[in-house]
Amino acid sequence: MPGSISDTYDPEFSTQANADNVRATMQSVVDIITNRLGPQLRNIVTVVHERPGSQKFTLSLTEKQLRVIRFGLLRAKQSI
Repeated sequence: MPGSISDTYDPEFSTQANADNVRATMQSVVDIITNRLGPQLRNIVTVVHERPGSQKFTLSLTEKQLRVIRFGLLRAKQSI
């Protein structure tokens, strides 16, 4: 009979260390966006329904950061 699964195993990321790395990289991108928008969180339904504002933001993001954003958005979309 096989032994128990280790607490360090993660079914999607193989190990907890990999999951921690993904989480940390996602947080670094969140920090960049928060630095630009400010820390105040707004109700997403309100944000989605309001007209586009005149203020535009420019961010320079790496391919890695854009891939992390896309990953997070696709995961979030699955939970809605």
